[in-house]
Amino acid sequence: MIKLKKIKLGKTDENIPILGQGTWGIKSFRNKDYYEKWKESIRKGIELGITHIDTAEMYGRGTSELIVGQVISEYNRDDLFITTKLFPMHTRYNTMKKAAYNSLKRLGIKQIDLYLIHWPSPLISIKKQMRVLEDLVNEGKVRYIGVSNFSVEQFKEAQTYLKNTELVNNQLPASITRQKHIEQSLPFYQNEGIIMTAYSPLGHNGYHNLQGDLREKLEIVAKSHNATIQQIAIAWLINHENVITIPKASKIEHMIANAEAANIRLSDKEITLLYEDGRITENLKLISA
Repeated sequence: MIKLKKIKLGKTDENIPILGQGTWGIKSFRNKDYYEKWKESIRKGIELGITHIDTAEMYGRGTSELIVGQVISEYNRDDLFITTKLFPMHTRYNTMKKAAYNSLKRLGIKQIDLYLIHWPSPLISIKKQMRVLEDLVNEGKVRYIGVSNFSVEQFKEAQTYLKNTELVNNQLPASITRQKHIEQSLPFYQNEGIIMTAYSPLGHNGYHNLQGDLREKLEIVAKSHNATIQQIAIAWLINHENVITIPKASKIEHMIANAEAANIRLSDKEITLLYEDGRITENLKLISA
């Protein structure tokens, strides 16, 4: 049985799996078999201990939330941690609140565990976005709040507008082939005790077409751990302190492989080998083997 390591969510008392389930790939207007395969995969993830499920109102125009809601209705709500996101097309206070209520309805739950602003928007101030998030916490509709795709400076600004709660998470594009936020943003979140969620950890095609020096290095490390290069790419991310990741898996075999990757411990030397410049950023903290 795979036992997933858990990590504390920011400065809260909440512990969540170091690996979550991404559902970005769930599309709208597909047939019953398509959705049943996704449901089977999500169920398998829950059985493996991947009880953090990430979705968003944008994914499949709400379809992702509906499918996630149908699956999680089969389980004890207290055993699951659900993240969803507010799409920044909503520019008014009331429409943002309504969007959150609609997400709750699609998910079939009374409270969202972690609610994120999906992107900063040029049409609405960060101050207003934070007011909405904090009011949702005060109403009991949301437990914890965070952001997605915010720069460090935007994150800092957002924190200043909160009176009675704090941001616990920033969800950013980070992977073995997109190392910018690991090198430039993660040191800040580690120092502040905030979780960074790496999304799209395997790119959009699972690195099946990856070539060159990085591929060769991944294969060397993978061989020493009897793993695939995809598993090493996932492990590389979560062997950094304060990082979780949310790979999508529409097939059961991929979900199992992801869960196995969560328990791979890389050495400092292996982690450093896979950096683009072959060296680790100063003050970046690793989880050593």
